[in-house]
Amino acid sequence: MRLPPFPRTVSSVAVAAGAEADNTIHRWPITPRITRWLRTKGAKQRIAGFETDRAALGVTIEEGARGHLVMTAADAPDLKEMRAGGDDAWVLWIHGGGFCWGSARDGTGLRLAAGLERPVVSVEYPLAPEARFPVAIDVCLEAYLAGVEERGPRVLLGGVSAGANLALGVLQRIRELRTAGDGPPLPLGVVALTPFGDLAGEGDSYRVNEGRDAYLRWRGQQQLFAKAYAGDADLRDPLVSPVHADWGGEALPPAIFTTGTRDLFMSDTAQIHTAWRAAGGEADLVLAEGMWHSYLSDPSLPESAALLARLLDWCESLLARG
Repeated sequence: MRLPPFPRTVSSVAVAAGAEADNTIHRWPITPRITRWLRTKGAKQRIAGFETDRAALGVTIEEGARGHLVMTAADAPDLKEMRAGGDDAWVLWIHGGGFCWGSARDGTGLRLAAGLERPVVSVEYPLAPEARFPVAIDVCLEAYLAGVEERGPRVLLGGVSAGANLALGVLQRIRELRTAGDGPPLPLGVVALTPFGDLAGEGDSYRVNEGRDAYLRWRGQQQLFAKAYAGDADLRDPLVSPVHADWGGEALPPAIFTTGTRDLFMSDTAQIHTAWRAAGGEADLVLAEGMWHSYLSDPSLPESAALLARLLDWCESLLARG
C-alpha cells in the first residue's frame, strides 16, 4: 500500500525505507503448523545478518538456561570485576514480533549490549500460537528472578513491541509478589519501546494510523496475532493489555517510552505513559515525527541512531544515580 507523503523533517533514508516497506494484510491463518513454517522462511539470512552485526559491534554471545542469550560487549568487564567496581548493572531484554515471531537474537538488544557495555540477557520465550498467555510472561518472570539471583538486583527491564508488553506484564507480576510480601526487587528502570499494549485494538491510533504505519496493520494482521497470543483470555486483562494496568500503590521505577506519530500502537504508548505519570512515576516520552512502529529496529535510519543515543544516555544517567 502506498504511504501518505512524509513530513519534511523525516530523513530521506527513512522516506526510502518507508517506500520499500510492506504493511500488507496477511492472507494466511495463525495456526501452529503454518506459523512454524513461516518462521523458517529467511531464517538463515536473519541469523547471518545478526551474526554480521554481532561481529561488527564486538559483542559475544553465550547461551544460558532455557535458550536465553547473554550478550556482552567485548570490552565489558566480567561479573566479578563489575561487582568489585560497584557497577554490576545488567539488562533483561524481551524481543518483539507480535508474540508469534522473533527470537532472543534481537538486533536492538545487541546494540544495547554494545552501547552500554553491560550484559544484556535476551529472553527466548515460547511463541504463540503454540504457547498462549500467560506462558511467555511466566518465562520472562522466571528469567528476571534467575538473573537477579545470579547477577544481582541492579537490572534494567525492557522490551520492544510485544516484548515491551511482556516487560510491563513482568513488572505487574513483580509488584503483585511484593504486595504479597515475598517479592523480588523492582528493576532500576523500564525501557518500553513502542509497546503493543492494547490487544483489543481500541486505541485511536489503531484507526488513525491504519495504512500509515510502514509495517503494521491492525485488520488482517496484528489483530490475528493478538488473538493467537491471548487465546481465551480477556483482551482487557491488564496482564494481556497493559493499557488497563493500575500503576498505583508502590512507587514505580523510572521509565522511558518511545513511539512515532505513524506508529499503529502510538495510543498504547500515550495511555501507558500518562497512567505512569498519573501514578506518580517518573517517565520520559520520545515521540518521533513521521516515524512508524519499531523504527529503532532499522539501524540504517538516522532517526534510529538518534533514538539509540537517547536511550543509551537515559540508561547511563539512571545507572549513575547509584
